[in-house]
Amino acid sequence: MDEDARLKVVRHMFQVRFGEAAPPRRSVDQLRGIEGRRVRLIYQKMGERFGVKWGKRNYNPEQWDESDSINQCLSSATACLYGISEAAILAAGYSPAIGFVHVGKPRSFVFDIADLVKFETVVPVAFAVAADQVADPVREVRLRCRDLFRKTKILDRLIPLIAEVLDAGGLAKPAEQGVVGPAFEDETRSGDAGHGG
Repeated sequence: MDEDARLKVVRHMFQVRFGEAAPPRRSVDQLRGIEGRRVRLIYQKMGERFGVKWGKRNYNPEQWDESDSINQCLSSATACLYGISEAAILAAGYSPAIGFVHVGKPRSFVFDIADLVKFETVVPVAFAVAADQVADPVREVRLRCRDLFRKTKILDRLIPLIAEVLDAGGLAKPAEQGVVGPAFEDETRSGDAGHGG
């Protein structure tokens, strides 16, 4: 809700994503445009690196079979990353809907967080699978993403990254509230076999 804090968060996300400070005196919309141009260039370079013909990002879930292999692989890979990013956001106690770069969608913050690690994690997986021309590329992407997430322990990275991004806004954290106990106490178990105790 605080536009100055939002801009600070977006600028920090830019830094994390691209490894350099965001250009000064740019609005969120202007930074979004700069990111879009850079992302298109990254996809093009990935295509060259993996020997995959790259046109553009093209995804329509209602016309899945009309997408080329690389776009199907990218869609599958990002879906995997969105799932683990949302799990991290929920585990850290935040709302997936409150985004900074992405706004107005139920998973805006998921897209924001996933974008921070997308090009070093799942996008190379998608391009590698597309280059390998396997029989079932969507399944292969999911399996390789699963293995990558386990190997890199991505949740161990995402949860602190969420805190780092939010801290960049410079707002004071809310005062810690007391822990509320359960609304009701469990009944004493009878000890019968059907009660597990």
